[in-house]
Amino acid sequence: MEGIRVLDLSVIWAGPYCTRLLADLGAEVIKVEALSFYDIQRGPVAPTRGHINLNYPDGDPGDEPWNRSAWFNTLHINKMDVTLDLVEEPGRDLLLRLASISDVVIENFRYGIRERRLGLSYEKLREAQPDIILVSMPAFGNSGPWRGYAQYGIGQEMLAGFPSMTGHSPDQPAKSGINHGDPITGTHAASAILAALLRRRRTGKGAFIDLSQQESTINFMGEHLLGYQMTGENPQPAGNSHPVMSPHGVFPCKGEDRWIAIAVSSDGQWQALCNCMGQPDLAQHPDYADIPSRWDKRETLAKIISTWTGQQDAQDIATRLQSAGVPASPVNSPRELLEDPHYQARGFFETVDHPSTGPRDYPGFPFRLSKSAMEVRRPAPTLGQHNRDILGSLLGLSDQALRNLEDTGIIGTKPYETERSRSLG
Repeated sequence: MEGIRVLDLSVIWAGPYCTRLLADLGAEVIKVEALSFYDIQRGPVAPTRGHINLNYPDGDPGDEPWNRSAWFNTLHINKMDVTLDLVEEPGRDLLLRLASISDVVIENFRYGIRERRLGLSYEKLREAQPDIILVSMPAFGNSGPWRGYAQYGIGQEMLAGFPSMTGHSPDQPAKSGINHGDPITGTHAASAILAALLRRRRTGKGAFIDLSQQESTINFMGEHLLGYQMTGENPQPAGNSHPVMSPHGVFPCKGEDRWIAIAVSSDGQWQALCNCMGQPDLAQHPDYADIPSRWDKRETLAKIISTWTGQQDAQDIATRLQSAGVPASPVNSPRELLEDPHYQARGFFETVDHPSTGPRDYPGFPFRLSKSAMEVRRPAPTLGQHNRDILGSLLGLSDQALRNLEDTGIIGTKPYETERSRSLG
């Protein structure tokens, strides 16, 4: 995507995940923030005690905590950053000047913010750049009775029905470990942008992409929605069990909080598991002779297997089971992921030297290309780091003009919180 310029007005996860994918593919992504409405993934201007160990390297927010957020710095590798107050006319004018030399604009504001609050309608952007591609991804899209509501990832999961199936019992719905709707939506947005760019190459026309984060999340529910239509029954929470396979689940191992996942899908795998446990006769027991019988006795089997795994090292028995043809894997912690020799051999984790955090390991690229090198070209930007590069070198503003913008708070490098910033969320 070298030669493609993206103006990224999005915040938090879904939009920034999309633009991280585009940046990794070579696009020039310019993140646009305001001093009074910066990406909240940067964290607060003045962190409280509760934030300390969650966001910052070594639990230290430092003098500029907004530049040290691990979550922000992961999502914004390979991007640039400019601060522009888009509520004020000078900031809007500069954004439109940037749009005139850009290919894509993306935002995930609540519906109405971009057009009515900021005056950046699709038509206005097209005046600046006739073949611009605009991605607007509010929670509920740009039409329908819910379009004006704001929502975060946890709410998306709830409305999409995830918790009706996750967890271990119908009377205690549980959210997933992460808000899956955000990265799902970000991936969909990146795919839509690539399609729109391909269409523009053929036709010379831009596009308005109306992407509902909620509908994107519901797409993840495909087979469960089909299942209800066929049976008239809602799926029930299954915990770690499987509707057919047994044994199938996560079992405790020796050590503190150590676990192994085992999934048996055939009689041959069941025989191999019993042999590894040193209980070959168990495979012939009439209660466990075939797949339906084992599923009926899944709770009893779980206790038998847990007794064995509880005395074993997770990695050791995972290796033994895999060698015997039984699908098995240890449940890894972040530390174990970073130390795993497989990921080290592939160079998946990249050491990135950030000006506010120093060198840290970050998850690398989710795919490799045979002819184009995937590389970290720059660390995540500090707030307003590229103001002079973008507004000065790219748009041609003089030093005096930049100083005037700084004096009036249109641009800068230190954020502040205002009532206006909260109202834009």
